[in-house]
Amino acid sequence: MPSEPRPAPFRMPERIFAELAAGGGSPEAVAFLERAERARRLLLLRTLLDRLDTLRTPLSPPGEAWAVLKEAAAVAPGPVDRLLLAPATGGWIAHLLRRLHGTASGPPLWAEAGHLCALALAASVRAGTRADLMVSLADGGLPLPGLGLARLPGAEGGLTVGHARTSGGELMLSGPGRDGGTLSVTVRPATQPLPAPAAEAAVSVVEASVSAAEAPVPTVEGPVSSVAYPVSAVEAPAPAVEAPAPAAETPAPASGAPVPTVEGPVSAVAYPVSAVEAPAPAAETPAPASGAPVPTVEGPVSSVAYPVSAVEAPAATVEALAPAVEAPVPAVEALAPAAETPAPAVEAPAPAAEAPGPSTWLPLRTLTHRTPEGPLAIPLEDLDPYRDLDDPLPPARLDADEAEAWQRLFEEAVALLAEPGGDGPGRLYPGAIRAVVPWGRTGTLPPAPPTVLVSASSGDSFGAMVIARPSSAVALAETLVHEFQHSKLAALLHLFPLLDDDREERYYAPWRPDPRHLTGLLHGAYAFTGVTGFWRDRLAGARDDRAADTAGYHFALRRLQSRLVVRTLLAEGRLTPQGRALVSGLARTLDGWLREPVPYAALTRARTAAALHRTEWRLRNVDPGVETPSDGPRFRPDRTSWPDVRTHAFADRPAAPHTADEHLAAGDAAAALARYAGQLAADPAEPHALAGWIVARAVLEPGRATRRMLARPELLQPLPSG
Repeated sequence: MPSEPRPAPFRMPERIFAELAAGGGSPEAVAFLERAERARRLLLLRTLLDRLDTLRTPLSPPGEAWAVLKEAAAVAPGPVDRLLLAPATGGWIAHLLRRLHGTASGPPLWAEAGHLCALALAASVRAGTRADLMVSLADGGLPLPGLGLARLPGAEGGLTVGHARTSGGELMLSGPGRDGGTLSVTVRPATQPLPAPAAEAAVSVVEASVSAAEAPVPTVEGPVSSVAYPVSAVEAPAPAVEAPAPAAETPAPASGAPVPTVEGPVSAVAYPVSAVEAPAPAAETPAPASGAPVPTVEGPVSSVAYPVSAVEAPAATVEALAPAVEAPVPAVEALAPAAETPAPAVEAPAPAAEAPGPSTWLPLRTLTHRTPEGPLAIPLEDLDPYRDLDDPLPPARLDADEAEAWQRLFEEAVALLAEPGGDGPGRLYPGAIRAVVPWGRTGTLPPAPPTVLVSASSGDSFGAMVIARPSSAVALAETLVHEFQHSKLAALLHLFPLLDDDREERYYAPWRPDPRHLTGLLHGAYAFTGVTGFWRDRLAGARDDRAADTAGYHFALRRLQSRLVVRTLLAEGRLTPQGRALVSGLARTLDGWLREPVPYAALTRARTAAALHRTEWRLRNVDPGVETPSDGPRFRPDRTSWPDVRTHAFADRPAAPHTADEHLAAGDAAAALARYAGQLAADPAEPHALAGWIVARAVLEPGRATRRMLARPELLQPLPSG
């Protein structure tokens, strides 16, 4: 009796895992992650379709929409595959699955499920096929994912049902009007590339949604459940303990084998006090803090909110680190021709013939970037309802001036990232970005701040990043690197269980005001290793002393902070074998960087800033009245969020210091100590001033007593005399 055919598992070659574990990732490594994300996406989509079969809806049933998608995929497999793998499609699938599991809320379920009809219509427009579907309209608008938004002027407000037909790339949309009649409009959907600086004429644009090593096009023939894809949920949090640092940092082995760097117990002190002592031999160069280390969402924002175990397909094994075995692409049967059909190298946007006017069609704008292989088009996504991290949003159309400001800034940021270098941490090929989602502003006024105030990403939306636009190209470039690191790690977490996390928020994260869980620590360590590499490249390419000083500060600060968190992760004993291999790879990268020289003044400021952050964090979070138990500190019931104003303030050495912080950043600890003491005379328990006083005192009087103060600053009686 013949045996059942076994689906082929993903096998990640050791060299690709090693690249990713080091914090970097070549285009080949990123392409492998995208193939894995594709398999996961199709599994979740199959699960969703099965669950929607019995949903009562006034719209066309899911089976009809899926048939339209299948037909379009047979004609134009590349564009339809990219549509299904777009970040917003992943956000919709994950959100709707959470709705079905009762862990999310939103508009009526039939309306959200009806987004499948919008996807089908977008696919039909791309392929030039015919479709006839009943759709959900929001205030008379129908989003076409990857294309834009069709609108019926004068339509009835709220959620209504409309009728949409496509033929030859045109969309005919009708729906109820405010006066009780029926409105209709015909549009030819097309995106709108933003003009690149110094652009001469419109050129065809490469769809930046699929890597060069593209997976075979999805096909609907055959059950998706046959795909061998490990749906390991990363929900397993682990008990956390304050990250104490080992007495001495053991450099990771140079061998290729990903072996844990830190063995053995950690010391009682949770922070390397060398930050305020004499400069450590041969390294601890602080890391960057300029451009604005992005306040980001550390951790896959929505990737673990949906219990992937709901996927009814058998979760297959992922064999990571399979030595000397290349990565065969999994046998995913899902949407169209089984043959591998790479997307065309260049795809021109549909012509804007019969321009319907701005009131009936809002095109999706794309950021244009020219490469030797041709231009890239990266969606500047302000229309899709599932562009954010979870709940659906209404459109937030950018003004034309704001969209052009994004284009200019993006081109400058990408030029920075394109400077010569390898594939290591801090490097990012712009074609890997799948979407940029503007946050918080739709116009150019008030002027954008120099730093990125908000950025975030989601494991459900590979390659997308939500960003509040800064005015600085360096800040945007740093944020692009930071958020793409989150995407890579989220993809790895979908493949392998990396740690056992109980989600207890009890660990110190040097870039956060609050305690974090282990998954958040892992995301932060991975993201900031990339940020550290970004600033290392800026230091190497600095054209003058000032630029070298600023880049050196950020490089030194972030390498020190990232290594501290890596030490915590290794010491906790909660990593799986793959997780330990990954974190050990980060340790090797950071250990090498800690030996690299940095301008002395920048290194000193970085160490001081690192000590200040940890000291203030403990003063604001840790309860001094509770003895620290073996499983970590106990936290104050009255703790609140607080702004970290020092990390960026210490990036540049003040020329004419006035405040206590400025004197400390300038290297005058005595003047800083006196000013902090003056502030504490009015409020002896004020955490910001008390943290400054403790660190300034430790700089002036290094020794056992000050090391104890730095280790447990919350125990200090707030009665300093100065």
